[in-house]
Amino acid sequence: MKKRLSVFLLSIFLLGCTPSPEKPADMLPEEKMTSVMIDIHLAEARVNNQVHHPDTARKVFKLLKKGILKKHGVSDSAFKHSYDFYLTNPAAMDKLYEKVIDSLSAREAKLTPQGKPLKVEPVTAI
Repeated sequence: MKKRLSVFLLSIFLLGCTPSPEKPADMLPEEKMTSVMIDIHLAEARVNNQVHHPDTARKVFKLLKKGILKKHGVSDSAFKHSYDFYLTNPAAMDKLYEKVIDSLSAREAKLTPQGKPLKVEPVTAI
């Protein structure tokens, strides 16, 4: 019993001490990744507000994402590698999303009259 417990605890210790993932060679700088993510979230919101059919929404979002990456001069593979790195590194992802949320909140505050919340229309299914 003690041997099994020792093996179990040792395996947990070894798994907990795995090195953090290495940054990919084509990783986007944090500021560029932040800008790309801001534009991607704005595109997602736009698609969610305008497109009602899920298949159409996916196609429209794919086109918008392609345009966003082109606008920022980022390849799809570099974005994917960078995003995958952030997914496996929660502290870096938290830091990135803190900047994304701050920027989106600032944009919303500029567009919202003082003291009045944004009006959100309910979505109805047909």
